[in-house]
Amino acid sequence: MLNMGPRHSLIIDEQSLKKQRAPLLIISILLLLGGIFCLFSPFASGAALSMVMGIFLLLSGFGLIFGMIANRVQNTWPMIGGILLGVAYLIIGYVFITTPAVGIFAMAVYLAVLFALGGIVRLIAGYKLRDVSGSWLQYVIGILDLIIAWMLFSADPMTSVVLVTTIVGIEMLFSSFGLFQVARQLKRS
Repeated sequence: MLNMGPRHSLIIDEQSLKKQRAPLLIISILLLLGGIFCLFSPFASGAALSMVMGIFLLLSGFGLIFGMIANRVQNTWPMIGGILLGVAYLIIGYVFITTPAVGIFAMAVYLAVLFALGGIVRLIAGYKLRDVSGSWLQYVIGILDLIIAWMLFSADPMTSVVLVTTIVGIEMLFSSFGLFQVARQLKRS
């Protein structure tokens, strides 16, 4: 679909850029609709999000198992480890699809851990860059990340569904707006 890679960036011509505009607009419209759906219908979008994540986990599990078997070499233990990881993906994907509530809560914990780690890294970066102008922003973002992580960890089940779908919805909206900007730039060129 989007055929832009490091190999093609040097030899890309104006006609190829204009061909990329339509797929970008389609993706950005889908992201916009998905973001609005996540914000205005958190429980239905939470179930849908869990099922989509489950499908991706199933596909990843099948791909990992197939890749390990198809590309096996003399290293038996890494192949066994890869197959076991693929089986774990299959089991988790199945749980996400059949029990969306468990899936959305697992995503809430995962997001909380990511926000906590991101907050800690931002605070460390702010401390290391304390002599640089504007480093205070690292502290602000780090504290906000830690607050979001605490909210996700301490939330009751209904609140965690709303928080996860809100975070995903906002991310989808920002991604949509960014792709609209790229498509607009492609129209100008």
